[in-house]
Amino acid sequence: MIDRRITQGTRGEAGQRYHERMWTMIATCKKQNRSLFSFLQESIAAKLARQPAPSLLG
Repeated sequence: MIDRRITQGTRGEAGQRYHERMWTMIATCKKQNRSLFSFLQESIAAKLARQPAPSLLG
């Protein structure tokens, strides 16, 4: 909600999905006391190495 007020929302479905995923990652990493930056680094490294993405479930 705060994001929508500050950024005036998104203009399309792709932007909406991006924001939903980012806010989910932010909230989950915060609950797990995990670094969002580290998680994003691991995700990008896995993608570049054609490996499975790291999980946020554990």
